[in-house]
Amino acid sequence: MKRTATMILGVLFLLGNWACSGQQRGHTVIAPEGSRLVFVPGGSFTMGDAFGEGVADELPLHDVTVANVLLGDAEVTVAQFARFVSETGYRTSAESPIDSAVRDSLMAQASDPGATPALRIALYNEVLRHGGCGRWDPDQRGFDWGDQLDWRSPGYDQAEEYPAVCLSWDDAAAYANWVSRSDGLAEAYDLTTGSLLDAEGRPTNDITEVTGYRLPTEAEWEFAARERGSAARFGNGQNIADPERAAFDASGDEYDYQVRGPLRRNPTSVRGYPPNSLGLYDMAGNAWEWVSDYRAPYTAAAASNPHQGSGTTRVIRGGRWGGDAFEMRVAKRFSWQSHNRCNASGFRLARSTGGP
Repeated sequence: MKRTATMILGVLFLLGNWACSGQQRGHTVIAPEGSRLVFVPGGSFTMGDAFGEGVADELPLHDVTVANVLLGDAEVTVAQFARFVSETGYRTSAESPIDSAVRDSLMAQASDPGATPALRIALYNEVLRHGGCGRWDPDQRGFDWGDQLDWRSPGYDQAEEYPAVCLSWDDAAAYANWVSRSDGLAEAYDLTTGSLLDAEGRPTNDITEVTGYRLPTEAEWEFAARERGSAARFGNGQNIADPERAAFDASGDEYDYQVRGPLRRNPTSVRGYPPNSLGLYDMAGNAWEWVSDYRAPYTAAAASNPHQGSGTTRVIRGGRWGGDAFEMRVAKRFSWQSHNRCNASGFRLARSTGGP
């Protein structure tokens, strides 16, 4: 079986005494920019490739406990991101200036057979400082680069309710901080260092001390995608990848856990397919979702509220509109530089609740 190549470019629900900002509506909190955050009660689960069908960095299986968390029921949309840009004047990583001569020189150096792996990585990081966005070509089943692509123009016609894409981890963290400010909360990220911040603005790696809006941790994301710990293969609660239930490309490689379907050329509106049992949409497919952590190898040790606060690449999860069923598995991990992006990279918001 061929596995789709990875990108070469590189609520308010009372359980105990806690309270949230944002507009309360049933078991959700409505953030100032419209994200609906669903209350996910904490618990314990086994994290990693429970089916034994993945790759090495999905193992070993290990026990993880996560605290209560509020998690966006859907990916942040084009309309929501447009409001952020309108109010702040923010420019995304994809909108950085492009110096073609400098970038071509960096690429030539990286292509030199004598370049060490470390040097190639450093040069590639510098290449990504220039604008543009990775573009998935459905016909060639591979990525290329579009100098003029960004969240406004990702290489396909999009609607306001599509997930915002061509976004880096840096862009997602900046958005989360804006939502925190809008709600009178402390910012969750130091955008210079990438560190998490507690309510007093001090660096922390304890996710429960972070009061602002943020990205989910990798463990929180998988816990919620597994519907609080089930052995489901996909984040929509299913064990079979069905193009009638998730936005992914089912036209290519066939797996014994896939229903074959048409070639997909773009994402779809968020909440366009049935949610999982927690009320979370598109935890399987549509847009890849940045999580808060840096990538680190798994260990067999049990962990409580883990968050990897240092490293060289960030983790992105959940599958994408142009990817196959193997990519969409709940255990699948990808890691990219924090300023990397493609026309399938988006995110959803999270918040700590202050509960156990």
